[in-house]
Amino acid sequence: MDERVVFGRDQARRVAVARLLALDVRGELASAHVRLIASAVGVGERTVWRWLAAARSSGCTTPVPAGCFTPDPAFRHLLALWGGNTAAVHRELAARAAADPLLPAPPSLRTLQRAVARELSAGHRAGLRSGEKARRIHDVFGRRPRSWRNACWEGDHKRVPVQVDVDGELACPWITWFIDCATRAITGVAVAPHIPSRDAVLAALRIAITRTGPHGPIGGLPSVVRVDRGKEFLCAAMTSALGAFAVPVPDLPAYTPHLKGTVESLNDAVGEMFLVSLPRYTRRPQLRTSF
Repeated sequence: MDERVVFGRDQARRVAVARLLALDVRGELASAHVRLIASAVGVGERTVWRWLAAARSSGCTTPVPAGCFTPDPAFRHLLALWGGNTAAVHRELAARAAADPLLPAPPSLRTLQRAVARELSAGHRAGLRSGEKARRIHDVFGRRPRSWRNACWEGDHKRVPVQVDVDGELACPWITWFIDCATRAITGVAVAPHIPSRDAVLAALRIAITRTGPHGPIGGLPSVVRVDRGKEFLCAAMTSALGAFAVPVPDLPAYTPHLKGTVESLNDAVGEMFLVSLPRYTRRPQLRTSF
């Protein structure tokens, strides 16, 4: 910006146009006044003349906001029908206008795209393109308040994408663990060479509760244990073992991993920061070979 300009553009326009209107009413307006204001504000003379013309027609010394397209229910219906493809919606609106002369011409494609970006959230647009699962990626969840040790545990299974030798055969093991939500400490863990069942859950739970020997000092009795709807965690052996200690195990609703976000973050962190560095990692990119 020119160092001579001491006003902001909008403020300078308001003051300058008000002065020009006053001169115009008295019949004293001259091109020299417009030239002087343009030099002081840092714009061209034609710009100042346009400001004055807009003020004469609207009586407003500030910029008049231009009208913008707002998606109506019919447009949103078409957008959902075409999977969030704004160009396809524009083509259909243009085809309808060409077939029926009574219909108005649709706005430009760029206008529609700006309206969609302005009125629809990123999650809404992702849901139109790829469905509800894609929309949930954009959901924002608040953090739980800080609690105390053993106030709540979370448990889950994690498939290890690393091949290991199990009785002469290569297989990917499973990890079953419990984590304390307050301290982020892993209280109990069990590794099984097969799809986890209640034996892995009970083994990890025993390690988590026991604080003597090689299992302590982390652990103890939690106030509540949050798990998903896995049948291994909700079996009678699991609920009776914790029920004997008056520890409830709430059954979380389906498709709500954020309700046990601590253990889900543990699964992601271990996979991205540790398992990927192990030999025979199965998710490592591979070269395509041709025969």
